[in-house]
Amino acid sequence: MNQPMSVTELATALGQEQSMISHNLKPLLKCNLIAIQKQGKKHIYTINQQTLQPIFEAIQTHAEKFCPTGGKCLRDEN
Repeated sequence: MNQPMSVTELATALGQEQSMISHNLKPLLKCNLIAIQKQGKKHIYTINQQTLQPIFEAIQTHAEKFCPTGGKCLRDEN
């Protein structure tokens, strides 16, 4: 799910209610962790890579150094 999505698409992908998704997106927007674009009536959300990529890298480094699985738990097993 690393692509721009609407609330409806996020709710479907995550199997959650739209209202819960909308509620949880608000603090992410306030902290600039995600961005929003309007496409007509739709609001499309994207990850702010500039903000989140260093965080993801820090988590990966920590997992590789300190987690018992060596970071395997962070990898997609599909």
